[in-house]
Parts: sequence; C-alpha cells; structure tokens
Amino acid sequence: MKYSWKCVSGLALIVIAFGMIAPGLQAGPAMAASFTLPFDAKLGKMALPTGDYWLSLDHAAFNGLIRFYKGNQVVGIVRAQAFDDRQGQSKNPVLICIRHDGNVTVRALRLPSVGTFYFSLPKELAGLMARQPKLVETVSVEVRGE
Repeated sequence: MKYSWKCVSGLALIVIAFGMIAPGLQAGPAMAASFTLPFDAKLGKMALPTGDYWLSLDHAAFNGLIRFYKGNQVVGIVRAQAFDDRQGQSKNPVLICIRHDGNVTVRALRLPSVGTFYFSLPKELAGLMARQPKLVETVSVEVRGE
C-alpha cells in the first residue's frame, strides 16, 4: 500500500513539474515581420516614431495579440479590434495607415495566409472619417516564420 501511494504521489509531482516547465520550452513566435515607418504614426494609444520595427505573433495570438519591437526593446502589445481571416489572403503584407490633418494612424495589418488585423481608431478620427475624405497609405511588411 505504501509503495502504490509513493508511486501515485511521485507521478503527480512529475506531472506538476512538467506543467510548470512546458510553457518555457515553447519555440519563439510563430510569425515575425519587420517594417520601416517613413513617418510618425499612432497605433491605438501607442506612438510609433519614424524608424525600423518588427512584430511578433504567437500561435495563440491569432486572436489579435501582437507585440511590437524597436530593436530588442518592446514598444507595446496591441490587441486588434477585429480580425478577418478571409481578407488579404493573396495580397502583399502591409500596414494600412490613414493620414488626416498631418497625423497618421495605423488602421490594419494585412498578413498573407493569416488574415487582416484591424486596430481601433482614435475617437476624433472615427468621427471625422464619415465627414471628410481620407488618405490611405501602406507600408510594406517583410514576413518571416510560419
């Protein structure tokens, strides 16, 4: 009886240890992409000054969680407002930006074979979009990974 109790508790300890270690054994991001912003832009509440960036998506991040980096520094983590896996399947990977009154806001990230992530617009821009014309600009994105 003592032997079986020791086996069960030992097995339970191994399962718990594996559960704690396994998340750290995951490989890097499922997808990474790099881009160069030729202008200052906003993405949600995050400011993106002109420069070189890269972003990562984990397997679990297809729900809209995207990490943005400048060099090795995390600039921010953004959750998409909406995701459409039918849009952008055969198109080039791009950031879709909206320019209005000298300000640029990132509206979407289109990744082939993944879909399009849509980001929220600032309240003042959302109201103006319906009344005034907008200028859409795209920034090419270079995708690496799955």
